[in-house]
Amino acid sequence: MKTLFSFLLLFSSFTVMAQTIVTGKVFSAEDNMPLVGASVIEKGTNNGVSVDFDGNFTLQLQNDEAQLEVSYLGFKTKEVTTTGGEITILLEEDANSLDEVVVVGYGTQRKSDLVNAVATTDLEKATLSPTSDVNEMLRGRIAGLQVNVGGGTLRPGGTSDIIFRGQGSIEGNLSAIYVVDGIIRDGGIEDIDQDDIKSIEFLKDASAQAIYGSRGANGVVLITTKRGKNKKMQVSYHGFLTSKTLEKNFDVYSGQEFAQLKREAVRATNADDSYSDDEVVFSEIELESIANNDFVDWEEELVKSGIVNSQAISISGGTENTKVFGSINYFKEEGIIPTSNYTRKTLRLNVDQKISDKVSVNFDLNLLNDDTERAANVNVITFSPLGRAYDEFGNLTQFPSGEELSAVNPLWNLREQNNEEKGNDFVINVTPQWQITDNLKYQLKTNFTRRTSERGQYQSSLSSAGDDDRGIARIDNNLREAYLVENILTYNKRINQNNKFDVTLVQSVQEDELTRTLTEGKGYAFDDLGYNGISDAIGSVNVFRENNTIRYVGFLARARYNLMDKYLFEFAARRDGASLNSEDNKWSNNFGGSLAWKLNNESFLKNVESIRELKLRASYGSLVNDLGLAGKSLFTVDAQPYVFDGDTGAGYSPSQVLPNNNLKFETITTLNLGLDFAVFNNILTGNFNYYDQRTKDLLLRRGVPPVTGYSFTYFNAGELQNTGVELALTANIINKEDLKWSVSTNWSNNKNKLLKLYNDGDGTPLTEDTTYGYYEGHPVGVIRQYQFQGIWQEGEDFANSPQANEESSFPQPDLRAGDIKVADINGDGKITEDDRVFTDPNPDWFGSFSTNLEYKGFDLFVDFYVVEGATKVNPFLSDFNNGGTLQGKVNGVKVDYYTPENPSNSYPRPNFDATPLYLNALAVKDASYVRLRTVSLGYTLNEVATSQIGLDQVRFYVTGTNLFTDTDYIGYSPEVNIRSTFSNADTGYPDATSFTFGVRLKF
Repeated sequence: MKTLFSFLLLFSSFTVMAQTIVTGKVFSAEDNMPLVGASVIEKGTNNGVSVDFDGNFTLQLQNDEAQLEVSYLGFKTKEVTTTGGEITILLEEDANSLDEVVVVGYGTQRKSDLVNAVATTDLEKATLSPTSDVNEMLRGRIAGLQVNVGGGTLRPGGTSDIIFRGQGSIEGNLSAIYVVDGIIRDGGIEDIDQDDIKSIEFLKDASAQAIYGSRGANGVVLITTKRGKNKKMQVSYHGFLTSKTLEKNFDVYSGQEFAQLKREAVRATNADDSYSDDEVVFSEIELESIANNDFVDWEEELVKSGIVNSQAISISGGTENTKVFGSINYFKEEGIIPTSNYTRKTLRLNVDQKISDKVSVNFDLNLLNDDTERAANVNVITFSPLGRAYDEFGNLTQFPSGEELSAVNPLWNLREQNNEEKGNDFVINVTPQWQITDNLKYQLKTNFTRRTSERGQYQSSLSSAGDDDRGIARIDNNLREAYLVENILTYNKRINQNNKFDVTLVQSVQEDELTRTLTEGKGYAFDDLGYNGISDAIGSVNVFRENNTIRYVGFLARARYNLMDKYLFEFAARRDGASLNSEDNKWSNNFGGSLAWKLNNESFLKNVESIRELKLRASYGSLVNDLGLAGKSLFTVDAQPYVFDGDTGAGYSPSQVLPNNNLKFETITTLNLGLDFAVFNNILTGNFNYYDQRTKDLLLRRGVPPVTGYSFTYFNAGELQNTGVELALTANIINKEDLKWSVSTNWSNNKNKLLKLYNDGDGTPLTEDTTYGYYEGHPVGVIRQYQFQGIWQEGEDFANSPQANEESSFPQPDLRAGDIKVADINGDGKITEDDRVFTDPNPDWFGSFSTNLEYKGFDLFVDFYVVEGATKVNPFLSDFNNGGTLQGKVNGVKVDYYTPENPSNSYPRPNFDATPLYLNALAVKDASYVRLRTVSLGYTLNEVATSQIGLDQVRFYVTGTNLFTDTDYIGYSPEVNIRSTFSNADTGYPDATSFTFGVRLKF
């Protein structure tokens, strides 16, 4: 027995010694970088290992001769036959979009493994837009993404806001957050140049956004900048020049037309309906203009061609231990409106340093310096063409009409005002990483951001705004500092071929502090120093100081599981604390869960070659949203100086907002159902999403009795719903080596509705709050207005009309031909507020259609953008300051107005003394449009030609932007209403048609 046992033991020892061991390395074929975490499995078994930090692996084989299956996200799986020993395996990047690696926040995922609504954009197409605003260039590139360009966005240096899937809050925060290289940004991304961006992803559903908790409730934009690679140093250059011209679809009244408008307006005030003598209507200079047919074309005087000059140069390269990407970018835009210019200079340095086999660190530095000049009060549309812009000596006239206290020459105001801002940004990220084991990694993300800006304004004693005060100077200094620290632990494990999972744990701390000092001085002996002489004011000097600090802390856990590469599961939960709310409402719980089913990997579809992907997704999540304003649950005061016994003393008064100690977060819950597909041998790819989003405990405002000393308070009540459908399609119609043709489209719609408001003090449900425009059953921002029915004509029954009824809200007993007619909706024979109708301003749907054609070295890209069913109130047709009241006092958009000789049914009769009643009803207009947004033709030299001149790439392109817009909406653009021409507000800069010539070089 002992002999038999000894024999078996000896045999076992030989068997172990005879087992085959293979050792090797797994690298990227492109840059020889180790593919940390790559999977090496003996095919047909569960025997496998993961590659370590240096790309090494050791595997004890179960067979003398085996096939190794080596895989890594974003690379083609490779099979290698081995009998043991040492081997080196090079994996090639997989061009298949399904294996594309997508950034999803706190990590990456293969596109085919996504279980949430995550969208990517084609940066090559997006960067064809010649703009400094990254958001604006993304308009129409992503289904469900809208870009709000109404707040001064289109001016040089302007920034826009993005809205994901409709407006999910009324008074709460609406801003999406930006995560740049894994760092949550405070504010926007003005310091990032488009040439430094590698990829942009969008997290659209609550399950995907849950990893950022309360910060991500309104959408998350993930931006990854370029980094160096383990290859020879490469220099890239991109430069373009752009010419911009004004885009519009209307005419203003010419000199003779405006003179006739003024005659008609004065005529309407005469009892006998006769024309007044021109000598009564016009000034002497205006009469000379009319007699000599000599008028001022203010558009020609004030609007010019804009120029954009962008130059970007970068270097990229490195070794196995040190990789570097650096760039210097220069962007300058001279606007189409005088004194509107923007200059930006940025520097970026991204360094990846390997310290040891398991420790590395990423270092990112981004610097920005910019100068902005904002347009002063430019009056192009409404200024009268009658008169003179210059006198006989070529000097500017202050009053073109010749009458003092009349409108001041806009060129004069441009000379006598300035408004400029200088800013500096400093952003630094340091991210050490420790690969504790092959499966366990720790990251420490740290960020410090410092942004300073100084905005100076001066309105001289000769300007129309500063003449009464003998000059006004303002200096607005802002300092914003933010820091972020995150501890991230990631565990990634492949149990066997059919089971793999990963877990991510995060602890996060962030603080944002804003300090602002606004100084205003009035009264100056001379104007030479401008706002730099603010301390020399001989009138009043006022100083406003503000300091706000917001702190965040968060704890996140996320788990993902992949079963048989068919069933995918993900769950994330985050607990956040924020200093915004009251003591008992600072913490919130945010969660999201999702699952996906890869039908294409099921046995009944696996062998169907025409189906590359067919994946069903479902997700559900609940996040909170805050007010975005600090201190609204607390009692606060404002400085209020007072005079007592002839002396001025310092005092304070309560702010206008009544504090609410019970103010808490609103909760946004979203259900998302999706389908991803790639069919017909990858000829047709795309995705479909349906979502239902509910916001409960809405942050709202409510008026309070004036006797309290407050104006309103914030509180929680009501429910808001957003539902929508998104569709994105790409058809790769021709895909040959020398000829490629593809067509893409994305289509979205969103329905927004206030489901429930709140109860009054007696518990009675309220369905509307007219003070703040809350209407149950209607969307946020709904237009409530009387319904325009045309213009009253001669012979109609004026006396018995509802508008003439003395019980109407605004009775018109003297109603006559030429007045605006509105509808008696409820048929009670009078016009009251109950006859106002609701109009949804939001589009029925919006989307884009594009086609891309490549033939040898040539490429052609054409892109249309469509908005259907949108409605706006057009200020050109209703606002005095924009010439909409037809009083003949200011110029305006030319319309077919009513006169006895021209009985128009579209626009009312001019009247010098009064604005037409119900004019706002006429201004509610369809703002749908189709825009040919981009046409770009490029040529790339072939490799033979570039090698002969010693370059790696040479590309030229010509791009036209906003070439044509088909719309019935009168204005510079159906996307944005122009600002009031008598306002200095930074809104409504006109859109432009642009032509760009660009060059890209690599060497």
